[in-house]
Parts: sequence; C-alpha cells; structure tokens
Amino acid sequence: MINRVLFCLYVLYCCEVGLFLFVFPWTRLWEQNVLLDYYPYLRTLFLNNFFRGGVSGLGVANLVLGGWEIAHFRDYFRKA
Repeated sequence: MINRVLFCLYVLYCCEVGLFLFVFPWTRLWEQNVLLDYYPYLRTLFLNNFFRGGVSGLGVANLVLGGWEIAHFRDYFRKA
C-alpha cells in the first residue's frame, strides 16, 4: 500500500515540476527575480531564449517521465 502512495507522490512530483519548468521561464517573474539583481552578470544568461528553452525542455522531459510512469503503473505493481 505504501508503495502505491509513494508512486503516486512521485508521479505528482514529476508532473508538477515539469509544468513549473515548462511555464515559469516565460513569465514576468523569471525576468524580475532577486537573483538577477544580486548577480547582474547572470541576467544575459537567464534572459537568453535558448536558456529558457532548455529549462522548458527539462520541464517537458519531466512531464514525459510522469506520463510514462502513469502508462506503466499496472506493470510495476504486477511484478511486485
């Protein structure tokens, strides 16, 4: 039973992190954060569209991982 709960929490974590990483780099909060005020030399890196796309790509990878885990949910618990 605890394995199923942990599995569901893991899938939920993957989907939430994936959605956050997919959307957040394109919001205004990404451009106006405190980190860029303290380290202005990071501004050019963080505001680069290729860097934002890379972060969004990590989000897509997390979403795909969560979807793959959901698709193989029954297989995982049949073996156990």
